[in-house]
Amino acid sequence: MGLRERKKRETHRRLHREAVRLVLENGLDAVTVDDIAAAADVSSRTFFNYYASKDDALVGEGPLAATDEGRAEFIAGGPTGDPVEDLKAYLLTFVRDDPEEHRSAFEDMLLRKRLVQKEPSLMPRAMARFAETEQQIAADIAARLGEEDDAIRPQLGAHLASTLMRFTLHRFKESGHGPCQDARTAEAYLKDLERVMDETFQALRGFFLLPGQGP
Repeated sequence: MGLRERKKRETHRRLHREAVRLVLENGLDAVTVDDIAAAADVSSRTFFNYYASKDDALVGEGPLAATDEGRAEFIAGGPTGDPVEDLKAYLLTFVRDDPEEHRSAFEDMLLRKRLVQKEPSLMPRAMARFAETEQQIAADIAARLGEEDDAIRPQLGAHLASTLMRFTLHRFKESGHGPCQDARTAEAYLKDLERVMDETFQALRGFFLLPGQGP
């Protein structure tokens, strides 16, 4: 990622975090776009270069998506040819590409969860963001299988992938390996997350084994 793109991403995240912080502290109706821009040290005009509305800034970009390289490899049938292993690799591509960025995005996700609990009116918009990501996963699975996006296998696979990722992140947080352990290096963060993801996918495989069958 180039310097210009990184600065844009930093401004994007700062606006999102300040919006969430202000609403958590003061309530949704008490916060304006001007308040958010001032807290993020940008102009209101700059705010609208990044977000169309206050609610958009609060919801942010939604869950992280696979990288373009990871998507292309998955669609082509890689990296292993095993659908379960390849789905796991697909979901981990963003983390492996930039673990520190993922850690920051994970922190944002936890803040958004608190926000939606405090302001339930934001739930439909937040769920729409998740649906957009899920449909991208369905499209990639469909491309790999040579099926239509709305066919049952791509749709089922996308729902399964989303559930596995949410379950992994929940276990990651509850096990004490969440993003707030700033003393860890990005590499250690990635290693911990990969371990929890491996455990999740191993449990998935084990769930479908008949009694007495091996792994």
